[in-house]
Amino acid sequence: MTETITLAPHDPMPSGPGRHVIVLRRFREDDPAQTETQIILTGIPEQSTHPRQPDGTLMDLDQAVAAGVKVAESEGLSRIFVLDRTSGRREQDILQHGGDHTVHMEELADSNVEEGERGPDMRDMVHPKASGTSA
Repeated sequence: MTETITLAPHDPMPSGPGRHVIVLRRFREDDPAQTETQIILTGIPEQSTHPRQPDGTLMDLDQAVAAGVKVAESEGLSRIFVLDRTSGRREQDILQHGGDHTVHMEELADSNVEEGERGPDMRDMVHPKASGTSA
């Protein structure tokens, strides 16, 4: 029996020794209003596919998980990892707004004032050229 391990949306992809089957759903890079699902077989060589149904249409996540189980079984692996990069709260908000990644950006903060970080500001870096001090 193949075990299916569902990871949280922002968990790192499994790595390390051996091979892993990963079913990954994410926003398409060339069209962030769309999502895509991949089955990835890690290792050397790494293999990746966008799984399709017999009629040529792309599989949804559940269908891809079932196909990933078959890949794992054919490779002699006892588990697969499922990683849905679109299932986080922010990602669902983006999907509900037609893929608009700018929606509710005012809620995002890249600062931690308590620790003296102002966000993506080079002046926060401890580096002689960035901080204006000499080495």
